[in-house]
Amino acid sequence: MDWKAVRQSIRGPGALISSIFDDDYKLRPDAIERNIRAIVGRGFGVNGGFLLAPCGDGEYVTLNAEEIGQVVTAARRGSDGKLPVIAGVNSPDIRVAFKLAEVAREAGAVALMAAPPMYYHLNEEAIIDYYERLAKAVDIGIMLYEQSWRGPAVNAGMKPDLVGRLLEIPNVVAIKHLGGFALGDEFTIIDRYRDRLAYIDSSGGYATTAGHMHGAVGWVTEIAPIWPEFEMHYWQLLEAGQYREAELWRARFAPVFEFVHAHPPNQTVYSWVNIIKAALEYVGLEGGPVRPPFRALNAAERRPLYAMFEQIGVPGSFPKAA
Repeated sequence: MDWKAVRQSIRGPGALISSIFDDDYKLRPDAIERNIRAIVGRGFGVNGGFLLAPCGDGEYVTLNAEEIGQVVTAARRGSDGKLPVIAGVNSPDIRVAFKLAEVAREAGAVALMAAPPMYYHLNEEAIIDYYERLAKAVDIGIMLYEQSWRGPAVNAGMKPDLVGRLLEIPNVVAIKHLGGFALGDEFTIIDRYRDRLAYIDSSGGYATTAGHMHGAVGWVTEIAPIWPEFEMHYWQLLEAGQYREAELWRARFAPVFEFVHAHPPNQTVYSWVNIIKAALEYVGLEGGPVRPPFRALNAAERRPLYAMFEQIGVPGSFPKAA
């Protein structure tokens, strides 16, 4: 496998793709495909862009192997095979992780978004061993999934030296990193490894512009699935080096992120999972039910979100899904 080519294909906005279910929580690949086809039809992926499908906000921790394959297939079909698909896989059982990874690869994913296994407290040697075993088992790229916001108890933090050691694994092509909580680590990782690693910012836009200035090649976005033109314009500004304009443009969405921070899922009904699905319905795409432990937002709970979307200017012009 040409890992350099895989790494270079992961650039631009990474759309966080929701998994769509019916009222019995059965997966609806057709709806996922239609949602993706809609954003591609409005320019997502031109000169950069990729799909994270499934992902955390796409409820990937609730999906079995068959469903992960269906999501990847739907993403490939929705983009007519033109956009790289990175599949989230998550399991503390290495055998299950192998199975999920193999299914994602067979369905056409170019890489896995894989966090270190959770529950047990692990040292760096155990984390490296996990990724080494995964890389040897399945011939697919690996996006390291750094989750420092979860805290050290779930092996979520990845310091620059550990990232360097993980880069000795040939399959490691990218990292999704929440630099907003550790800007020093973000910039150190980019400055050290930008020629060997596709750095994908996961700060919700707070550090995305600065990260690009250092050499980050992309970011994950909840915005692209509902307003692809907005994020593609932001990408164009970044690539043109118009950083002040880019920062002011992206700041239009600051009220939404401030709302999310003020309504954490461990204290309120809101989560990115149900917020994105409500947003999809605001713009005329399919959102639908949310698998427990979360649930879909009711009309009253959506009201403040929709008011913000209207104020920001989010267009509700996607055709209604059939």
